[in-house]
Amino acid sequence: SQSAKLGATGYVYFIDNNGKIVYHPYQQLINSDLFNEDLDSAQEYIFGTFTNTFEGRQRLVIIDTVNNARWRIVGVAFMDELMAGLDQYTTIMLIVLGFCIVITIVLARMVSAYISRPIRELDRLMNSVERGDFSAPPTVGGNQEVAALSQTFAVMVKRIRQLMDDIVTSQEMKRKFELDALQAKINPHFLYNTLDSVVWMAEQNDTEGVIRMITALAKLFRISISKGRDIITLAEELEHVRNYLIIQQIRYQDKFEFSITLEEGMENLPTIKLIIQPIVENAIYHGIKYLQEMGHIDIKVFRRKPGAVVIEVRDNGVGMDEQKLATILSFDGQHPKGAGIGVRNVHQRIQLYYGSDYGLELSSELDVGTLVRLVIPEQSPIQPIKVVQS
Repeated sequence: SQSAKLGATGYVYFIDNNGKIVYHPYQQLINSDLFNEDLDSAQEYIFGTFTNTFEGRQRLVIIDTVNNARWRIVGVAFMDELMAGLDQYTTIMLIVLGFCIVITIVLARMVSAYISRPIRELDRLMNSVERGDFSAPPTVGGNQEVAALSQTFAVMVKRIRQLMDDIVTSQEMKRKFELDALQAKINPHFLYNTLDSVVWMAEQNDTEGVIRMITALAKLFRISISKGRDIITLAEELEHVRNYLIIQQIRYQDKFEFSITLEEGMENLPTIKLIIQPIVENAIYHGIKYLQEMGHIDIKVFRRKPGAVVIEVRDNGVGMDEQKLATILSFDGQHPKGAGIGVRNVHQRIQLYYGSDYGLELSSELDVGTLVRLVIPEQSPIQPIKVVQS
């Protein structure tokens, strides 16, 4: 019994059925009145547990009764000692709980990163496609569902890019067919008028004029054919325009003069063929033709930094008012037939080949004249087409 303790200072004692102490670990101190025991509270219980305060300390009292002797065993534990152990246990539990929370957060972030990283990468690729970047997206890793979604997205982007390429190709073919149809329509009419002029000059015995016109016509069509090529040198394009102007000058009986100036060193720079002639034709038919005085058409080709070539066509024809100029400048193709069709066609062809940064710039003043600038990029020189003389 000496070793029966509850906590650091708790103890166990026995009382008989009359409430007298049979055993108490502090019996000598009780006999000397140096220690008191709360026997009154113990008398009220046969067995059970209760708490009370005795001599300034809160106690937990546990009572049980021995059946045969009817003695009661009373255990006394002090709450401050019990609570001290509980506080220590609580501290340990809080530390363990905090450690578990930290481990859980770390694991949750790792799992979340594993799941969300490929989703974020896929979202970045989708935003890139939304901005117009259709370069082939790499396959995104991660779980099976995200990988499958990534592969489907890559196939979709590839298909969209292919459809866009098909649309561009079809538009190029459509534009080429339109140009060929326009050329097929213009050439017979132009050829008929030219040959009609040749017949008239032959009737007038103007042999020199006939030779000059037929020669210009032959050179014009040789360059027009260009061995099937769409890109020729600036020198060849200007030679084509020169022959066209020679023919028109003879047909209109020297109603206009023209000059062609090409900046030195630009002779072999590439250009789309047949882009100057429609502008010159427009200047003659809708500007110079209605003049009473001598007409002038001046063509200049020069560099505009950075990296652009400007082909400038200026005439002193009747010009256009602001409304008509605005109609042509809209370039939407929704205008009636007449002035501006060739201009719009050239503008669309330039943008189709070189992009929206290039095209035509127009300015005009009524009764003063019109200025048209064709702007194309400066590219590496090419070899001129070798036309075999027959």
